Amino acid sequence: MIYLDNAATTFPKPQCVINAVTEFMQNYGGNPGRGGHYLSRLSGEKVLECREELARLIGADAPERIIFTKNATEAINLAIKGTVSPGDEIILSSMEHNSVLRSAVALEKKGVSVKIARADSLGYVSEESITSLITPKTRLICIIHASNVVGTVNPVEDICKVARDKGVLTLIDCAQSAGILDVKSSCADMLAFAGHKALYGPFGTGALYIRQGLTLNPILEGGTGSLSESALMPDILPDRFEAGTLNACGIAGLCEGIKFVRSEGVMEKELENAKILTEELSAIKGAQILGRPGVGVVGLLFPHYDCVEISSRLDSEFLIATRSGLHCAPMAHRTLGTVSKGLLRLSSGYFNTKEEISRAAYAIEKIIN
Repeated sequence: MIYLDNAATTFPKPQCVINAVTEFMQNYGGNPGRGGHYLSRLSGEKVLECREELARLIGADAPERIIFTKNATEAINLAIKGTVSPGDEIILSSMEHNSVLRSAVALEKKGVSVKIARADSLGYVSEESITSLITPKTRLICIIHASNVVGTVNPVEDICKVARDKGVLTLIDCAQSAGILDVKSSCADMLAFAGHKALYGPFGTGALYIRQGLTLNPILEGGTGSLSESALMPDILPDRFEAGTLNACGIAGLCEGIKFVRSEGVMEKELENAKILTEELSAIKGAQILGRPGVGVVGLLFPHYDCVEISSRLDSEFLIATRSGLHCAPMAHRTLGTVSKGLLRLSSGYFNTKEEISRAAYAIEKIIN
């Protein structure tokens, strides 16, 4: 199988990730923070190590500002619902994933005003399109860093700087681009991550970075292993937002995934594969690349073919994994003019080879020509 669906989840996982999950389950699977015995302490140390690794990756000074979630969607829900109140305004871009759109619409029904900044035909969200919508009531700006549909990278650093000058909070969806943004240079108030995508970790892992001095309301209450005598959630971080038992074995794997991403040459190889993917696919007659791919995500449109059929044939006839349809981002497809048919998405990762990418391009051309 040639796997070109890394935007959905990276595969295969590095062996170090697999080993870490297995080792945790076999050797130190105690409940972190739920006891003082040796195995619980070992688990807690591994969770802390992962928190520190992610903080180091994004340049955050305080590891406790890293909140573990089960995915980027939960992180985004916490960021939005934990900061916005009835009467506030929230600004989204028209390229957002449903995790942002549906969270915002749920709040709209409770008295929150939702404004949408329209991206251009390439899926690019300009600074002006966002900042022109800011009013004194604007509480939060949510914007995707790299589109999960066409790979276009947005100028989030510029947007965040203007927002901070105007006293508006910012949330950046880094599901497709974890490790690229630095906390200090981006000026972002919150960053949401999917552990199983760009960080090469297991399913069921994610995180939200919350900058120093920013206070959110929890959206989930329960046991934390700390201050158990209180009926209220603790004020201390990360406990305030980590109710219930963590996916500690997944976090152990995520820790090694982050180390892998930080290893020498990993990001360079990913960017090189992204370049090769774009070049190979742009040479296919009868296929149109949409957007302006800046990461290893390319969306293809076929004027005379159904993208679902092409994806199915790539799978059944050539053993090539891709994804067709709306990619959980119908608003982005409306922006691109593809909501009725969707797109064929190919997304590369570290483990892809030039030969695999070339074979995929050849297969598509064979199907449509």
